[in-house]
Amino acid sequence: MRVAFDSELVQDKRAAAETAYALAFRYRNEDVDGERRFDLAGVWATYAIELLDELPSETLEQVASTRMAVGGVPLPELLHAGVVRERLTDVLA
Repeated sequence: MRVAFDSELVQDKRAAAETAYALAFRYRNEDVDGERRFDLAGVWATYAIELLDELPSETLEQVASTRMAVGGVPLPELLHAGVVRERLTDVLA
């Protein structure tokens, strides 16, 4: 997913934010390489928030997720910085 994020960051910031959210979720909820990485979950959650804060969010269409899941992680129907803060508050500093 990291490679996808790098590509999306240049081409589609909403997709990059969705991928960052999914990475944060996976690092928090799953063993990756044999361990949980709450520190990396926080980094990816912060990336998602920063990207989403840059995007317009006045309408439902602007905050609607473009995919149902990323890398097996289900995305919320509406994804904006507030949702990331709420769902991943435990890994944010």
